[in-house]
Amino acid sequence: LIFSLPSNTKCVDCLTPQPQWASVTFGSLFCLECSGQHRGLGVHISFVRSLAMDSWSPAQISAMLAGGNKRQTDFFAS
Repeated sequence: LIFSLPSNTKCVDCLTPQPQWASVTFGSLFCLECSGQHRGLGVHISFVRSLAMDSWSPAQISAMLAGGNKRQTDFFAS
């Protein structure tokens, strides 16, 4: 479901294909390298989860479905 949006098929930051990490805070997806940058911001700014290795609560899944890479990009571009 998270990959059903075309903008979610690449890292929101560097455009690497098939991102495997997410910021629940922003509802965006990113690659392993960029996930380290987001983790470095602190969980109070960007709460990072692995798509494959972490458990996800229903609220976290809802946050991701409400977000998406395009929504984040549009927000920061405005």
